[in-house]
Amino acid sequence: MKRIAVYGKGGIGKSTISSNLTAALSDMGVKVLQIGCDPKHDSTRLLSNGAGDTTVLEYLRDTYPDERTLEDVVYTGYKGCLCVEAGGPEPGIGCAGRGIISAFELLQDLNINSIPIDITIYDVLGDVVCGGFAVPLRDGYADTVYIVTSGEFMSIYAANNILKGTANYNPDRIGGIIFNSRGDEEEYERVKRFSEAVSIPIVAVFKRSKEFLDAERCGKTVVEAYPDSSLVKSFRDLAEIVLEGRKYAAKYLGEAELEEVVLGIATSKRTSQSSALIREPNVVSEPRYYTSRNVQRNEVLHGCAFAGAVSITTSMTSLTTLMHSPRNCAQFAYQLASNAVKRSYICEGTAIHGFSQPNVTCTNMAESTMIFGGNDELKASLKSILDGGQKNIAVVTSCPSGIIGDDVESIVNDLSLQYPDATIIPLIEDGNVNGDFMQGVIDASIALTKAFVKTSFDKTDSVNLIGVKTISTNCIKNSDYVESILSKLGIKINCKYLGDADIEDLKKLTEAKFNLLLNPDRFSMMLKQFLEDNYDMTFSNHIARPGLKATTEWIREIGECFGRTEAAENIIQEICTEYKLHLEFLKNNLQNKTVYVASMNRDIDWILEMLEGAGMEIIKAVVIDRPDYTMDYDIKAAYPFVDIIEKYEINELINDINTKNPDILISAYPMDVNPHIVQRYIPLVPDIGPFGALELADSWVSFMKAPAEEGWRKDGN
Repeated sequence: MKRIAVYGKGGIGKSTISSNLTAALSDMGVKVLQIGCDPKHDSTRLLSNGAGDTTVLEYLRDTYPDERTLEDVVYTGYKGCLCVEAGGPEPGIGCAGRGIISAFELLQDLNINSIPIDITIYDVLGDVVCGGFAVPLRDGYADTVYIVTSGEFMSIYAANNILKGTANYNPDRIGGIIFNSRGDEEEYERVKRFSEAVSIPIVAVFKRSKEFLDAERCGKTVVEAYPDSSLVKSFRDLAEIVLEGRKYAAKYLGEAELEEVVLGIATSKRTSQSSALIREPNVVSEPRYYTSRNVQRNEVLHGCAFAGAVSITTSMTSLTTLMHSPRNCAQFAYQLASNAVKRSYICEGTAIHGFSQPNVTCTNMAESTMIFGGNDELKASLKSILDGGQKNIAVVTSCPSGIIGDDVESIVNDLSLQYPDATIIPLIEDGNVNGDFMQGVIDASIALTKAFVKTSFDKTDSVNLIGVKTISTNCIKNSDYVESILSKLGIKINCKYLGDADIEDLKKLTEAKFNLLLNPDRFSMMLKQFLEDNYDMTFSNHIARPGLKATTEWIREIGECFGRTEAAENIIQEICTEYKLHLEFLKNNLQNKTVYVASMNRDIDWILEMLEGAGMEIIKAVVIDRPDYTMDYDIKAAYPFVDIIEKYEINELINDINTKNPDILISAYPMDVNPHIVQRYIPLVPDIGPFGALELADSWVSFMKAPAEEGWRKDGN
């Protein structure tokens, strides 16, 4: 069976050529299947008198898989030819190229190859600039390609692109150029020059004729309406050429060469110097300030912004999260939240309140959505949520939404006018198009702040905790510890920003007198910068971090700020006493032990402080610079001997550890070192306060006291 594809610029007459060629072949007794690959679904209408009302893609969308049959999408036309229309989305929405792929897949699933056919003609939309419309060029589909062109430059330009596209697959299958004249006296010469330049012959010439229009008015092809005309003879000649099946190699021209061949003029590319002149002087594009490390440094992305944004929105009580995504993407993002709940309950007995019963839903984007667009589904989902009484909604977009060009912001704006009491926040992350997981976290935090925070000039004697982690196991533990210290000082927490908060907490964010940053990571630092830039909020000079020294610093600063200096010093004294007593126990077990530290967090002063206090010998301390984990903020230079190493130096690091042979290796993840070296971990999000390092060291002591061989191995001896 022969399979041919007819390509050319949009509107150049491919459908007219294809349907008349099908009719001419059918007159010769050839069994033809014509497949229209255009959303307009008008390729075969002159062959079937408009009988093909249902397109393959409409059928795919509206019919359950177990009810689909080939007969429902294949129609019989002129003299027994068979007609199929792929169809596609409305203009401006969805993805027509994806539609072609889906239509072809469905036809294969319905076993269209079982129909006895002599020749299949694919009438393909426009230019080969989309993988979907290039499907007929793939192996297993068209074995010969005919290119329809007029003498207009852009039509020939498209023809050249089609040759280029064909060359990317199997180049030796060009059947020839079909010249469909517009009536310009010089156009044949242009097409001829192009034909000679690419060594592909003009196999048919169709002059502009009123017969085309008259036949179309009758709902017929020219072959059917005027079988004796000279025009029809040209189609019959083309049919003979198609059946002969001679093929040529796809050769194409460069842009400058194409202009010279077709237009007869030599052109040159604009230089970078001349193109720069069109820029306005002294205009600097606004940089994106609030970025993740991966986005700022153009590193390999770790996770996707869609999931990061969802991790923030689902942590907020009184906020509904609508994920404009397929179900599998929604499931992935939702599991991050549910796993955070499980880990927190298992490890700490607590969890972020929003995660316990997250108010989430999904638009369930499916194959048909990729083709026809997701605007209607998104609008229907939003209306359902709003009609159900929900007033605060975050819409987070996944990859498919961005790929098919859904107009999310317009839908949100329209519904916001219809529901003036509601707040709908569009988070256009488009999967990882907008960045990595942390970028989504930052984007969602900023968007929620802009939507709900009210500026207040009346301050209360309260503190905001800025940078509360959402999916860390010790999120609640850390904020509870800080809250316990503030409670002893008689100071209330105004808002835990942004994890474990609700909308009402967020609205009063600016009412707090003071803002305390939790942990010096990218998330906290970006939120601090944003709040300083936009709300003129005052922050502590010291951060609520792990370690004795760091803890005393922020407690003392808050005590001074709120006029509670004496109370703060009493708390510090109690903490120091308890810390030193605990440290004595550790000294008895760890003193003079050698230790090697390999962290992925630059803030390791807290653990080095404990190691020195316990009398251990620090052989070496390094930070592994990895884009997926390393916090890129240097807090202080209290321990200048800490080295920063690149991720690709891990093997050298392991060799160094084995050479130095420490008693204990403290690392962020297991390393393949000598088995007698005791390996213990450093948490990526450590406990705030002085006692986290001590509790960590307690586990080392317990581990080192455990027998090297488990007792159960001797059972039965």
